[in-house]
Amino acid sequence: MKRVKTLVAGIFLLGQALSGATFAASVTLAGNTIDFTFDDALLGLFGPAAVSGDTLYFTPVDFKATSLNGAGFALTNDTVNIKVTAHDGWSFDSVDLAERGDYLLLGLGSTADVAGQMRVFDIASPLTDTTASIASLSPLNLMGVSAHNWAAEASINLSMWESTRAINVTVENLLLASTGASPSLAFLEKKFVGLTPFMAAVTPVPEAETYAMMLAGLGLVGVAAARRRIALKQ
Repeated sequence: MKRVKTLVAGIFLLGQALSGATFAASVTLAGNTIDFTFDDALLGLFGPAAVSGDTLYFTPVDFKATSLNGAGFALTNDTVNIKVTAHDGWSFDSVDLAERGDYLLLGLGSTADVAGQMRVFDIASPLTDTTASIASLSPLNLMGVSAHNWAAEASINLSMWESTRAINVTVENLLLASTGASPSLAFLEKKFVGLTPFMAAVTPVPEAETYAMMLAGLGLVGVAAARRRIALKQ
């Protein structure tokens, strides 16, 4: 009886622990030449993901940083990991990242900036990776009540990874807003993130059996030509 009570109590505690847990939900979205796989429970501020062609994109609604009246720096950041698998007949050429949003600056000492990093490694050889910084295409320094657009990008060349079948892409995003006086306002928001692996078609290499058939065919052609020459001489 005592063992039964202990077992029941253990099951109850386990149920309580699991009820508050966040379960991993692996999702795969298919592109034209690649598949994107990620944990749907770990997208955080990036929000839901969708695919168009070979672009995986996010449209965040709460990825922002705000500083008011000399409060100093406000930093908002998040990171997402994505597995990208090439379809048969395709290899990786590059990975490009494009981001867009808007910002608002009012008062002296108001600043805003976008930063971060994209990191890629071959899943079959994870100890070797390559990185690129995410940088805005122009300074975020326009003042005024109207919101101003910003754009940022990063790109990594993978043309030397011809034999790679699957990569892991890590996207780290940083939004930075700061005010140094009162009254002042610095507001920055990310509204779009698009990840596009560019692929190259792979020329198939004939297998050994195919080579053998080709050689046999050439041999038969040679034999037939030789017979015709002999026949003409006769």
